[in-house]
Amino acid sequence: MSESQQRRWFGTDGIRGRAGVEPLTATTMLALGAAAAEVLVPRYAKDGRWPLCVIGKDTRLSGDLLEHSIAAGLSAAGVDVRLAGVVPTPAVAVLCGELGAAFGIVISASHNPAEDNGVKFFGGDGYKLDDAVELEIEQRLIALSEAAGSPGSAAPNKLGRISSIDDAAHRYEHRALASVHDNRGLLEGMTLVLDAAQGAAYQTSGRVLKMLGAKVLNFFDEPNGQNINRDCGCTHPAVIEALVRENGADAGLAHDGDADRVLLCDETGSALDGDELLAIAAADMIERGELKNGTLVATVMSNFGLDDVLSERGGKVLRAGVGDRYVIEAMRKGDFNFGGEQSGHLIFRDHNTTGDGLIAALQILQIARRRELPLSELRKVLTRFPQAQRNLKIDAKPPLETLTGSMKLVADTEAELGDAGRVLLRYSGTENLVRVLIEGRNADYIEKRADAIAESLLQEIEASV
Repeated sequence: MSESQQRRWFGTDGIRGRAGVEPLTATTMLALGAAAAEVLVPRYAKDGRWPLCVIGKDTRLSGDLLEHSIAAGLSAAGVDVRLAGVVPTPAVAVLCGELGAAFGIVISASHNPAEDNGVKFFGGDGYKLDDAVELEIEQRLIALSEAAGSPGSAAPNKLGRISSIDDAAHRYEHRALASVHDNRGLLEGMTLVLDAAQGAAYQTSGRVLKMLGAKVLNFFDEPNGQNINRDCGCTHPAVIEALVRENGADAGLAHDGDADRVLLCDETGSALDGDELLAIAAADMIERGELKNGTLVATVMSNFGLDDVLSERGGKVLRAGVGDRYVIEAMRKGDFNFGGEQSGHLIFRDHNTTGDGLIAALQILQIARRRELPLSELRKVLTRFPQAQRNLKIDAKPPLETLTGSMKLVADTEAELGDAGRVLLRYSGTENLVRVLIEGRNADYIEKRADAIAESLLQEIEASV
């Protein structure tokens, strides 16, 4: 069994679940702070420096409780804590580097509803932790949680201090501005619609776009702790599409709750998915000689049409597992500088070490201005293979290989598709879902097969409970 399968609480993007339910309780988060300090300080603390951790959060009501609980556990373990407040997830990666932190923590459940929350970690280098380190933290957390009493504290003169970072958002905004060549009038004359998802970017993205000269129409930028992602954000593309059409905007941007993703919408009111953004940027970077080793890192979920875009220009696509963390691991291993996911996580590694919704949007808009083309024209670079996707709610996650009827349907479908398609099944690492993706040249065929496999999966999973 793999390490990721052995993990009880850590999924594909940290810990995530219902706030107030284990492990997202004050007591367990106190222990998590202590466990993280034990594991990460020896790995990442700078020589001769008192260990420092940066904590950022999104706008969820439960964020304050979790933030203070983790901070208390860290302080008790002798770690100084700097609170960034409400900032996008990529801002914490930036702050880790700028402040010389040993590690960083983000309290967010991304695109999940307000009732959920989560915790994810960055190392002092600004990159997310790998599976082995997360497993080590979890094992230490479980040991502390099962022990009687609270985690022990350092000696009084070794306790960490807890303080705020007053300019955290502005530091991140400066990094975003520095990612484009013309950081004065790049977006002059453009009208942009921004859906901030009532989340972490409710101030930062609009300010940066305005500083670049755009007229920005802000929507869903009044978070109250309970409305994050509610009928808005990048998981609701119809919302940004309607807003662009209603306001006659040149483009639209929608984030998720922690703003490490972006959904862009063209001037006709049609949303672009992550694969289209990957194709636009990768093609431009190849032509400008900026794509390292001519390689785009995508995931197994990305459309095969990307391979055609890259191969036509002398490049190639390398596929990683689903999750921006695995994309980044592949990028670091091969020293590649651009990658991302169909979901809108784009990593421009020359500018940040993690998925960054604002920087990604700026890079695409910069291409549009330089080429003097609207997004509706830029997106034509990608001719996608038809895909059929199903996201099925489930109550259990039995090993897929035990679902023999469904696996036979998958094998039969793969045999019929041959080299002109594929079938992918996987459980979500953050939700109770099983995901089905079929890709091929015949849209009618793959839709029918997706329905058949989905029905079989639901029946077999229900029978296993």
